[in-house]
Parts: sequence; C-alpha cells; structure tokens
Amino acid sequence: MNKLKAIILVGLFVLKATAQTNTNELVDNSKKELKYIGMPVGGICAGQVYLGGDGQLWYWDIFNVAMISPGNEGGHRYYENPLTQEQKFENGFGLTVQQGGRVYKKNLNSKGFSDIQFEGEYPVGKVVYNDARLPVSATLNAFTPFIPTDADNSGLPVTVLEYTVTNTDIEDVEVELAGWLQNMSSYWSAEGKKGKHTNKIISTDKFTRLVCESDEKFKDELPDWGTMSLTLVDEGKATANAVKENGSSIYTVNKEEKEASISLGNKLVGSVSGNAILKPGESKTFTFHLSWYFPNIHLWNGAHHWKNKENLRHYYTSKFNSAGDVSDYLLKNNWLLETTKNWNSTWYDSSLPKWFLDRTFVNVSTLATTASVRFNDLKDTPESEGRFYTYEGVYLGEGTCTHVFHYEQAMGRVFPNLSRQLREQTDLGLSFDKSGIIKYRGEFSGLGRHDGRGFAIDGHAGTVMRIYREHLMSSDKTFLKKNWKKIKKSIQVMIAQDKEKTGRADGILEGKQYNTLDRTWYGKITWISGLYAASLKAGAEMAKEMGDKRFANTCKKIAQKSFKNISKELYNGEYFIQKTDPKHPEAPNTNIGCHTDQLLGQYWATQTGLGDILPKEKVKKSLQSIMKYNFVENYGDYLDKAEIPVKRYYADKNEQGIIMCTFPKGGTDKAPGIIKNDWEKLVIGYFSEIWTGQEHQLAATLISEGLVEEAMKVEKAVHDRYAPSKRNPYNEIEYGNHYTRAMSGYAPFVSASGFTYHGPNGIIGFDPKINPENFKSAFIAAEGWGSFSQQISNEKQVCQLQLNYGRLKLKELNLVTNAISIDVVVLLNKKKMNATYSVKNKQLNLKFESIQLKATDILEIIIN
Repeated sequence: MNKLKAIILVGLFVLKATAQTNTNELVDNSKKELKYIGMPVGGICAGQVYLGGDGQLWYWDIFNVAMISPGNEGGHRYYENPLTQEQKFENGFGLTVQQGGRVYKKNLNSKGFSDIQFEGEYPVGKVVYNDARLPVSATLNAFTPFIPTDADNSGLPVTVLEYTVTNTDIEDVEVELAGWLQNMSSYWSAEGKKGKHTNKIISTDKFTRLVCESDEKFKDELPDWGTMSLTLVDEGKATANAVKENGSSIYTVNKEEKEASISLGNKLVGSVSGNAILKPGESKTFTFHLSWYFPNIHLWNGAHHWKNKENLRHYYTSKFNSAGDVSDYLLKNNWLLETTKNWNSTWYDSSLPKWFLDRTFVNVSTLATTASVRFNDLKDTPESEGRFYTYEGVYLGEGTCTHVFHYEQAMGRVFPNLSRQLREQTDLGLSFDKSGIIKYRGEFSGLGRHDGRGFAIDGHAGTVMRIYREHLMSSDKTFLKKNWKKIKKSIQVMIAQDKEKTGRADGILEGKQYNTLDRTWYGKITWISGLYAASLKAGAEMAKEMGDKRFANTCKKIAQKSFKNISKELYNGEYFIQKTDPKHPEAPNTNIGCHTDQLLGQYWATQTGLGDILPKEKVKKSLQSIMKYNFVENYGDYLDKAEIPVKRYYADKNEQGIIMCTFPKGGTDKAPGIIKNDWEKLVIGYFSEIWTGQEHQLAATLISEGLVEEAMKVEKAVHDRYAPSKRNPYNEIEYGNHYTRAMSGYAPFVSASGFTYHGPNGIIGFDPKINPENFKSAFIAAEGWGSFSQQISNEKQVCQLQLNYGRLKLKELNLVTNAISIDVVVLLNKKKMNATYSVKNKQLNLKFESIQLKATDILEIIIN
C-alpha cells in the first residue's frame, strides 16, 4: 500500500554521489551539456524558474528581487559567459530505494545519477535518470499548464513535476520520493526585520502540502513577501519541523511536527515525500505542484516607469490569494495538465524535423521569463488591468518596445487574445498620441522623452501589421470595429509623411526615420518603406471590411506606387538598397549595402497572407543575394576583414550566421554618418553583428519564396549557436537574456506549413513548403488548435484537418493541388458533406455552409 509523508526537517543525510568518471566519454559530454540548460517551466508572466538539464530547478526569479545583473552596455555579456546552474536556496528532489537490506539514496540531479538524459519539448521538459547500481530507473516530466489561445490558464505560478519510478529488477523494491523546499517568504529582504518564517503542513485525502509563509505584517512592505507551497497529489499523513543545516542532500525526518517557525532570514526547510512498494516491472508516478504567490511587483526596484505603478501587482493575484490556491485550482481542473500534454503531442506529431520544431517554438518560452510581465491593477483601471508588458530582454529596455517586439509572431499566434489586449491597452491606448503616432516605448516614450524620439517609424508600421494579424486571429470583427478609427489614423500618419516632400504620396517614405538601429535615418530606405507598403495593404483590407471604400482605395493605390517605385528606384539588380539624403550627412545608412532586413515588409505581408509588396522575381533574387553576401561560415573570418568593427558579440568566432549588413559594392565610408559619441560608435557596429531574431524573419521569407534549403541553413546556424554544449538553448540573447525579438522564431513554422487564416471570415489555408507530399504539422486558430496533414501519391491527394482543442469556425478552406482533372470529396467525421470548389493556378478553394468544428472532429478532403 502506498504511504505518504511530509516533513520539515531537523536532520539530514549527507550523500556523496559517486558518478562515473573517465569511463564513458558520452556521459562526461552529456554532463557538460547539462549545466547550461534552463527551460522556463513557470506560467507566462508569472516570474521565471528554469528546469535544468539534470531536472534540478534553478534561477528562481519569482520574488520581485533581481536575481542577476542585467548585463553590460551591449547586453552580450551572457552570450560570451552563459549562465550556469547554481542554487541560491534549498530545493530539490531525491529518491530512496530499499531492497534486501540495502539502502540507496540519490538526489535527482547530476550529483545523484551517473546517466541523465534531457529532452526538451517546450513546454514539457523530460529527464531520464539511470544508474547501473540501482534496481530502478526514473523519469521526470516538468511543465506548467500551457494551452495555446488560453493565456490565463497558461499564466499560473506553478511548476508541475511528475516523477515516475520503475522497478527494473527481478525483486520487489521499496521507494520513497521526497521533495524539499526552503521557506523564501520575505527571505531576501529580511535584513533588519523582526519576524518569522513559518512552515505548515496540510493533509487531506487528496493531497499533502507544505506551506511556506512569513508574517502578514510584511504584506505591503516587502517585495518578496508571499507564499510558496509544495503539494504531493496523493493521500497520507504529514509532519513538520525546522532545519538550519547547510546542504542539498535528501532530507529525512528525525522529528515530526505539523508546524515550525524560525526567525526571519534563517533557513527553514520543509519536505513532502511519498512511498511505494514496486513489483518487478511496476511503475509509480509521484506528482508534485510547486507553486508560488509573490504579489508585490510594484515594490521591485528594477521595475520600469509603469503607469500607476503603486497599484500594480502580478496578474495572477487577480485569481489567487496564496500559493496553495494555485495548487487547489489545478486539483479541481486536471484537464489543464492533460490539455498541455495534448498540445505537446500535437506540436511534435509532425513531419517537420525535430530540431526545427524545437527551434521555432523555444522562444515562446520568453513569455515565461522575467522579460514578460502582466499586471493586476488594484483599482481595476481599464488601461492597466491584465495589461501585458515586456522588456527588450530580462530587466533591459523600457516599454514593450515596438521596433523590437514587432518582429515577433509567437505571442500573436499562440496567445492571440493577449496580443489583442496589448494592442488595445498599449499601442492603441496609453502609447497612442492624438496625432495618430503609436509611441514606441509605452508609458516611457511620451513625445519629448527618450531624446525626443517618441516615434520609431519601423515599430509604428510593424505595429499596424500586428494589429492586422490580431484581427485575422480573432473569431469575429469586434476588435477591428472597436479600434478602427485609431487604426486608420495610425496609417494616415505614415501617408502624411509620404506626402511631406512633394505633396503627393509615392509609396516611399522620406524625412526623419528613427528606427531599431537606434539612430535617426534619412533618405529612401527599402526596409522601412517596405513595412509602410505592407501596412498600406493591410490598411486596404481592413478598410474594405469596415466599408470604408475611399480609404481602402487610397491605401491600395499608394501600395501599388510603392510596388512600382521601390522596384524602380531602390533595386540594384541583386538586392534592394537605400538612397541617402545628401542634406543629412550625419545620418547613418545602409546606402548600397546588402541589408538582411531589406525585405522586412515582405516578411510581414507573407505572414499575414497579403501577397507580394514587391515583384516576386526581385524578392527571390534579393534573398539569394543576402545568402550570398551576408551568410558567413566563420564569423571570426568575417570580423578579421570587416571595415565596421563591433563591440557586441552574439556569435562566437567559429560560428555561422547572418551578418546584419554587408557592403559588397562599397559604402562603409558613408554608413556611419557622423559619429558624435561612444553610444553612436557602438550603434554603428550593429551592421557587422549577427543579430538576434533577425535571422528568423529572413528564414521565414526564404521558405515562403521556395528557398527552403537556404532557410534551413539559417535556422540550423541559430540552433547550433545555442547548442546545449555552448549555452542555454532556451535563451537567445541580445540586449539582455531572452531577447524578445527572437520570438520571430515562430515565423518559419508558419511559412513551413503555408498557413493562412482569417478568423472573422472563417477562412483557413495551407500550402506546405517542406515535403508537401507527406506533410503534417500543428496549427493554431482564434479559438482552437489541431493538426493539418497532406499525402500526395498517384495523382491522389488526401488532406486532413483535425481539431484537438477548442473550436474552429469554418466557411472556406484553401489548399494547393497539382491535380489536372479535379474531383473533390469532403468528409466530416467520415460522413460526406456538401461543399463547392474551384481551382485557379493550382489554388483549390472549398466553400461550405458555415460549420464549427469541435475537439476531435476530422475534416477530410480527398482530391482525385
């Protein structure tokens, strides 16, 4: 019979693990790789906790007390010297095995086991423990509830740890799996304070829980006041006591008590453990909830210039009052865990390469780091309640910066409701100027602040594109209708700038153009005017849906001019360039250089199904030129010859990557403009950098244009730079850890499936670009998700759309077919249904009477 106990301990066994050394090179290498791994396994916007490669939890940044310094001036500190696993307080899990009078005690980490394998499938981290000297093996699945389209239930301050122990011997074994946790409530701020840490044990027929808390009087005084709990889901009894000893070995009970206290700032450790007797081949799973509740983000001294800061708490405090509440919520809603596993299976049940699936999804985890915050406004101020805020990277870069964050596709596709909220509360809310300008750093970027550069034109145009994406990822037109006046005004601002010089818009912006390269540029700049062109096409579509025919026509006409004029004036036969403004020799520029972001507008147009903003043949040639001139096999070799030196490094000298801007036809003498200070000297060095996140948007556009091999080369270069032997695979770094521009990493996945979607109109489409003859991948819609598959053989094409969660409104399905004579059969759950179809230029369009798919429904299309 299984037995359960929970303890806060007086004594402990000190265990010295005798890991194998110098006998197995693979084990040594794997242990070396484990030290950098840190998969975020807490809820989105709920703080940050890493799952290490050996299953140890580390880098606990949940206490509203900065755990690391942000980085150096350029933010590259953590690329050159990656964070490694370290423990700043007692926490861990251990296994005790008894068999035939023999007792084995092993920490479930690299100190306890000689053979550990880690497989990260974000949001689920999987660790396997083996040791030839033990009669058991163990596996760990660690995760937090993560459900695409459901930001609230994906934002719980909890890590779920499922340990499964298996008897691999021919005799019975008795096992005990223990978890322990130090009381950290008010611990970091304890100096000079009089009070107590208190641990309590709560036992029911459903769980045993350790609760760690401190005096209520610190509730509004200390940033790290709050509670933590460790809950074991099982039945049994519990006891408690205090411990002061140092060490991180398996805690065992000497004296049992149900409550214990110690003066503030001293160590108090509690433990919860479960027992089982296992027959040969039998397994037992021990499920733990490690939850937290530290509400006072407004007291963190690293907080930025948040509006109404004194009223802000972590968003999870709007739903819970303690760490125990979080665990109780999970106990009542076990479907959250099952649905998380369902998503994990859906994502990885794919024909796409495993490494590609990893790389294109890992940066969604940025939302589960302290780079991302969500607020509970105690006064329920509409502009702040539930509002999302992000730094550029952890602790660095104020204000949900538009010119950084607009590259992202991860949040907008995975959590579309949260993205709509960000657009309304920030970009069209507190950042929106009456002129129509979307200020680029939230509440920090009031016009006249931050050197007067409140208007970042690239971020502004990119935000218009995000607004359009958020409309597409909605289930109806409520978002568009509610915000149309401001959306229209934001596009008119760019049109007005286009007209400034001649009084007539020609589709190319001129004048002052402050941007993500951190200086103000002038002239005719392809990458910025390309973004403008894409936003014009998006504006035309939105205006059309709003019945604003005049504005739709205006946007359409200027977009056509942009298509023509950029091609005519800014294409040099190989790639698109910039024409500088001779009146502003002080301004930096790419001039005749080959800039990786030159097709950033095309990236956005493709991601949102808007088609071509520039001639297709010139786009393809330009992409090939970027690969020719900007992709380097050895970054060090490039830097040895680079005429523009760098001060920041996001690639080692022997690594591959894409240089931001090269100058194969000259122009480096003019590129810096006039440098007045050290900051501007650093900034111009960007041109020679391999820039975080930029490569993902390039890879996405390469795939969309059929240059799949080149795209995979780019993505693999990123993936290899973040190999676990070098640094943390889950932390793409630039100006700080977990740089948010890297959330563009989801874009190549969108391109790989050729996914298009218009939620309000019930339209979905697929055009697989990688192995289309035998293709399968996940998709996410406004209110649900599932998988799309396609098999083509012997002039027969079979496509399946399976919904695994939520619902999907469907009126139209777009596919690509090479069939000459078409006969289409449509089945819903194996029953024939009516549909009309047409084919034009290999595009198969199927229309249905409006249907709504629900979870487990399968729509099958057979094309003969």
